Amino acid sequence: MACTPAGRVLALRTHRALAHLIAAHAEIEKRWGAAGSGSRPSALERTVTDAMMLSLVAVSGASGESAAAAQLGLSQSAIHQNLQALQRMVATPLFRRSAQGTRLTEAGDCLVRHVKLALGELRIAHEEVATFLGQPRGELVVGALPMASTALVPQALSRLLRTQPGVLATVVDGTYETLLRLLRQGDVDLMVGPLRGEQSPGDMVEHELFVDSLVAVVRRGHPCALADRRLQLGALRTATWVAPLPGTPARRAFDGVFAAVGWLPRVCLQANSPSVVRAMLLMGDVVALLSPQQIKTDVDSGLLEVLPLVLRGTERRIGITLRRDGLPSLACQGLQAALQAVGRSWTGIETTGVPDR
Repeated sequence: MACTPAGRVLALRTHRALAHLIAAHAEIEKRWGAAGSGSRPSALERTVTDAMMLSLVAVSGASGESAAAAQLGLSQSAIHQNLQALQRMVATPLFRRSAQGTRLTEAGDCLVRHVKLALGELRIAHEEVATFLGQPRGELVVGALPMASTALVPQALSRLLRTQPGVLATVVDGTYETLLRLLRQGDVDLMVGPLRGEQSPGDMVEHELFVDSLVAVVRRGHPCALADRRLQLGALRTATWVAPLPGTPARRAFDGVFAAVGWLPRVCLQANSPSVVRAMLLMGDVVALLSPQQIKTDVDSGLLEVLPLVLRGTERRIGITLRRDGLPSLACQGLQAALQAVGRSWTGIETTGVPDR
């Protein structure tokens, strides 16, 4: 017997799913296993069932066994038995019970992470086999950092869904740390936004799409927008600013702009939420540093205006972050291609100004 192309796809994804389970058992035994427990590293992937894995994942995201049972349409007794079976397989406590419900131990959290990755491989296997049956479909979860959520990701998804209409896409917004955790455990397929470069974790790989430069943005009719077109940053000493959250690439660029001129801005709000920053700009005389593409629609419609400033040192590399050990699905590969196409098509918003001194 020889595998068909569909069989080879299924075999590859199944092998990768089992590898996650083997890695989970090995890590649990190394970090939390009892001495002389006799646990066998191959026990988990040989005997675990879908119901056991789904029960564990459901409990990890719910307030207890009863909530997990309702989510999966099983009895609470079945959920409990599945958790007990998993715990026996790894010979390590996976959960604790309290008045607040069932809570996973560190070993349980470790197993959940690997189990989610294994289930993700099996989900992708079903999607890829379906293409051989002429039924292309796919699920895709995109982690969008604030800079990418307003234009870059929507435009790329629009391109993808025109070529792969069977894809069901979900967009998750959040901070870099939150999306990184979701990416590590397979809840997110890829993350889009400013790259971390040398600060990127070793288990991640980054692909640059383009380099973005920040611009100073105000509402239409802002006093600074009505000033001399050869505006310099010193004219904004008395302005009130909306700053990005500390620790982000945008905040480092923001701080660098003012460090270069030797004075500190008056900051009234720290936020990365595009909707919050936009509302603050429209309702008052604040100034913010934003990506040109984030506010292009509002600039074109006359609601916001880009101040004619040249802000050196605000360049940020924008791109895609993936798990280094991941094997993207067809839908994920399609979105990467769409993101690259959008990146190539963007020309930014032209500004005229003079270098700041």
